[in-house]
Amino acid sequence: MWLLFVLLPLAGLLAVDIGAFLWWARRSQLLNSGVPTTGEVVRINITVTHHVDTATRLSSSSTTIRPVVRFTTQTGELITASPMRSAVDKLLIPGDPVKIRYSAGNPMRCVVDQRGAKQGTVPMLAGLVFLNIFLVGFASMGGRIAGELQSDDQPPTPPSIAQGLGQAAGSGTGSRTTSPTPLPAATATGAWSAADGALTVTVVKVVNVGGNVSLTVSAHDGAAASVTLPIFSNFTATDGQGNSYTAHPLAPISVPAGGTVSDTLTLDQAVPTSARSLKVAWTHVFSQDLALNGSITVTGVPLPHHSG
Repeated sequence: MWLLFVLLPLAGLLAVDIGAFLWWARRSQLLNSGVPTTGEVVRINITVTHHVDTATRLSSSSTTIRPVVRFTTQTGELITASPMRSAVDKLLIPGDPVKIRYSAGNPMRCVVDQRGAKQGTVPMLAGLVFLNIFLVGFASMGGRIAGELQSDDQPPTPPSIAQGLGQAAGSGTGSRTTSPTPLPAATATGAWSAADGALTVTVVKVVNVGGNVSLTVSAHDGAAASVTLPIFSNFTATDGQGNSYTAHPLAPISVPAGGTVSDTLTLDQAVPTSARSLKVAWTHVFSQDLALNGSITVTGVPLPHHSG
């Protein structure tokens, strides 16, 4: 048993270290011996992955930002490729000039060499060191716990016979655990919208469970380029009393060109019963065609409350 607690974390640690070393070696080889050239960022690919825990029904999201660059090799071949990840990925925007190093044998293998990209391994190495310390500590603690469990072979002490004297069978006086009564939900459905150019954002559903409010939002992009509505600190909700809220999950909503995307956001704080309406706003809206003014606000969203 104790081997399971020790060997599994160490095996995971070894796999992470090997993967990180191979990534670092390939990237360092390109930076040191790759063919240098200059190119341009042609677009930014933003991928949002949603995860839902089936046990707790809590959702989370992760966002991947990958630039796509275009450059010409020494032989005159025009290459469009996504370079290896670096620290500058989140800083680049379409149209940025970039220094690139690529493999002479396979120009699709390239790396951005600009704005301190060579220092991009520093955060990765720091995170790797932290992960190593955590896994080694976990293995040590797991081995100690397993040893204690293995040595603890004493059976549990049965209840005293005298404990039940004078009590009829089935007439115990101990406490009984009961499930809490679920809070009632108040729901409002409708279409509270705001438009900015070709982008339309609509709140279609509001659910209030004991002050915990979630919003179902639909975003339609009628433009020829994709639009991203950042959540993070760029989303705010304000009730009629001036209280401000952010939302979970903290991830962008990416809307493809000509498409419609729906998502559910949960406010980070309980809303008071005296609040009757919300104003929700997204700032720093990102669009590749730059046809937006950078923000969109939906007003007059009602806050339902359970009457009973």
